[in-house]
Formats: sequence, C-alpha cells, structure tokens
Amino acid sequence: MDKFKIVYKCLKSPNGSAGLDGYAEEQEYTGRAFNGFYEVSPRWGSGHSTKLIDKTTFFKYFDLISEN
Repeated sequence: MDKFKIVYKCLKSPNGSAGLDGYAEEQEYTGRAFNGFYEVSPRWGSGHSTKLIDKTTFFKYFDLISEN
C-alpha cells in the first residue's frame, strides 16, 4: 500500500451531508492519499478524527496542491 502525504485546498465548503465539516474555502490542509482514496481532516495531527473519501468526492470539494 503506497501512502503519500498531500497538501490540498478547499474549493467550496462541503455540505453537512458529506460528513466533511470544519473546512473553510481557500484554506490549505494536510492529509494522506493511498490506493485511490484520500484521508482528510480539517485539523490533521491533532487527534481529530479523519474521513476516508473517494477520488470523486475529494475533487468535488478540494484541489490537490502537492503529493509527496
């Protein structure tokens, strides 16, 4: 399983039904990508829970800035 650290920017705030609360437009965030999925959290590394989403959902709300 290849895991990559990612930096991404919120393009539009996800609605509550997506289960992705806490994101602000034009803000940058850190997360992880692996096996075609994205693990995201508005407060990465703070012990806050993460959400695993598919590629379609990710690119609906976010723009990938970098992948390491």
